[in-house]
Amino acid sequence: MPTHPIGVGRKPLKNAPKGVAAIVENSLFRALIENSTDILVVANGQGAIVYSSPSIEKYFGLSSKEHMGKHAFEYVHPEDISRLAISFLEVLENPGKPFFIEARARTKDGIPIWVEGTVTNLLATEGINGIVCNFRDTTERKNGEKKIWQAALDAQEKEREDIGRELHDNVNQILTTARLYLDCIRGLPFELEHVIKRSSDIITSAIEEIRKLSKSLTQSFHKEIGLELSIEDLVESIRRLEQQLQVTLDYSMPFEELLDDKLKTTIFRILQEQLNNVLKHAEASVVHISIKQNPGLLTLQITDNGKGFDPEKKREGIGISNIASRAEVFHGQVTIDSSPGNGCKMSVNFRLS
Repeated sequence: MPTHPIGVGRKPLKNAPKGVAAIVENSLFRALIENSTDILVVANGQGAIVYSSPSIEKYFGLSSKEHMGKHAFEYVHPEDISRLAISFLEVLENPGKPFFIEARARTKDGIPIWVEGTVTNLLATEGINGIVCNFRDTTERKNGEKKIWQAALDAQEKEREDIGRELHDNVNQILTTARLYLDCIRGLPFELEHVIKRSSDIITSAIEEIRKLSKSLTQSFHKEIGLELSIEDLVESIRRLEQQLQVTLDYSMPFEELLDDKLKTTIFRILQEQLNNVLKHAEASVVHISIKQNPGLLTLQITDNGKGFDPEKKREGIGISNIASRAEVFHGQVTIDSSPGNGCKMSVNFRLS
């Protein structure tokens, strides 16, 4: 969020409220804020900027006259405006209470930067008479967190592949050998023959379950065949395993080849995770998948007619949080529209360069 530079020895702001102007005149206060790396902004009750510290020029490239009197939300990233508007109303309703804020702001050139800090309603405080916003730039830290999370996802993908191959190549082979030995046993009394057959059937069932698990672990986006065919293969495998579930797919990605392969993997894993949630919990008979790419936006939606749930209630498991974490790496936003008895629609939006 932008701030307005006030140099040492300059005259007080003509349009600033009396409280703010008085504070700026205080030489100790002025020295502190003018040498701080934090960004200090004071706004009036309508959100218009009435004062900002000199650090705004370093982070936002704004001169002292460019934003004075403008609404602070003009410098907020469009995707964060609605969320911050709610927070702003809470600030107005709770004088003196500091609210922690984390959001994306935009520089003079439109470049997004991450900021975090506190916003406090001091409109009624004599000598201040404004909403005080104290922020710091956290873009570098956020980018570092993104790299760490991406490395974790890459390691998770490799681990899934390794476990899937181990199950398929080793464990299944051991079970298959055990079943062959059982099938070789002949000439036993009927009671024992029945036990042997039952044991063989159980092993056969275990082999099939491991085959399913191995496929789910190793099944992923393959750049050799593309995202569409990878997803169609996932959908077809669910149709075969869950014949009572009707799954439809609406796919429109005219510029798929321009997308990063890691983003494609993320889309595939989010879809796989949510479909797994539907199979485990939703008791649905119909699932519709929509993946559409428009200039600047990619949208993934998974809609089911299951029993639904209350998104506000804490849920066991980490499926939804995994989806949100994966999406966040590529600045994706996850929204869930669901209620008990009314199915669920999950939407994931990715802004594209």
